[in-house]
Amino acid sequence: MNTEPNARSEKRVSPPRVARALWPWRKASAETAQPAPAATPARLRVAYVADTFEGGVSGGTFSAMRFVEALRAEHDVTVLATGGKAGPDRVVLPGLQLPLRAMKANGFTFALPRRRELEATLTGFDVVHLQFPFWASFVALDCARRAGVPVVAAFHVQPENILRNVGLRTPWMSRAIYKLWVNRLYNRADAVVCPTPFAEEMLRRNGLAVPSHVVSNGVSPAIRRLTVARDPRWADAFLVLMVGRLAAEKRHDLMIEALRRSRHRERIRLVIAGAGPQERALRRLARGLPHPPEIGFFSNAAGGPLERLYNTADLLVHCSEVEIEGMAVLEAMSCGLPALVASSPDSAAPRFAVGPEFLFASGDPADLATRVDWLIEHPAELARAREQAHRVSRSYGFDASVARLVDVYRSVVRPPARATG
Repeated sequence: MNTEPNARSEKRVSPPRVARALWPWRKASAETAQPAPAATPARLRVAYVADTFEGGVSGGTFSAMRFVEALRAEHDVTVLATGGKAGPDRVVLPGLQLPLRAMKANGFTFALPRRRELEATLTGFDVVHLQFPFWASFVALDCARRAGVPVVAAFHVQPENILRNVGLRTPWMSRAIYKLWVNRLYNRADAVVCPTPFAEEMLRRNGLAVPSHVVSNGVSPAIRRLTVARDPRWADAFLVLMVGRLAAEKRHDLMIEALRRSRHRERIRLVIAGAGPQERALRRLARGLPHPPEIGFFSNAAGGPLERLYNTADLLVHCSEVEIEGMAVLEAMSCGLPALVASSPDSAAPRFAVGPEFLFASGDPADLATRVDWLIEHPAELARAREQAHRVSRSYGFDASVARLVDVYRSVVRPPARATG
């Protein structure tokens, strides 16, 4: 079914009242800036330290897997992480998974670093990449320093990701974690990579003093804009899609409550694509709805069900209060799917909103219901947003992000010594 109405030229209808000052989207010119490459070997030897590499459901884990696969096309990358099988390009570190339901459901395991093993392993690399701000990265940084190997540290986890998963909303604790990470890790690295200007600003605000570079996670190369048929189950429905970990800070509960309040709840079908600790709670919360949402993991492989949903849904709703970039939002927009985003001050995702009508007050299910209803009732506005969303996503090509990351590596790698005499 073709869900895009004929977008004829017509008078623009005003959206529901919104504070336009909350519309933070702007062209991400900072993400196109690239550091000048140094005279370094053509093929770099990279040690990529990541607590969890396979099996996790966090954006930082998915990002690591994608970047390592792409980097290996032209560089030698050795992964140091828990799990997997040891081999020429893989060092297996012992792991510890805390007895917390959120950690188990998210599939995240902390790596337990062995200092002597890391010192011996990291010698001889051109650069060490540290993916997460945890113990393994702290020790790996010390070992890299002793070995004389430059370090690039990545910022993929906000303190709020951890705190809200355990039910804490304490600003002083968030500031304390930022101070620990900046002093113990980021300010001791040669360079820091941040996925968004928002993330870079958060570190600067908390004392970052070393060179930093914005390198987007980019749009997954497995997600393509396609013309595909919608699943017959939703043929005549207004299909709303949510994508992301089923974690507390993602606030899927807001959309379920908004659905109860919507004037069009009989017509709306909701699909929540993800896995995580909140699945059972969300299913309980959805009881009694005219059409309970479909909740579960959808493969994001090329040609898979998630790609099909991105290309056939009417609207992506992103309620997350904590977002360092918003990979799901970018993926949806790359398929021409407009995103309705929460205007949280702890999230980078609001800048992807293509207009004020695609923002709602964070944590407010009534405002979310109003905006969804408005978009359903103004299909021409929704159709117009499809092409606009696709245009915005073009600035976030994954290949360009890989090239920028390599340029960051080259900016810190010491050129090979020249022979004298």
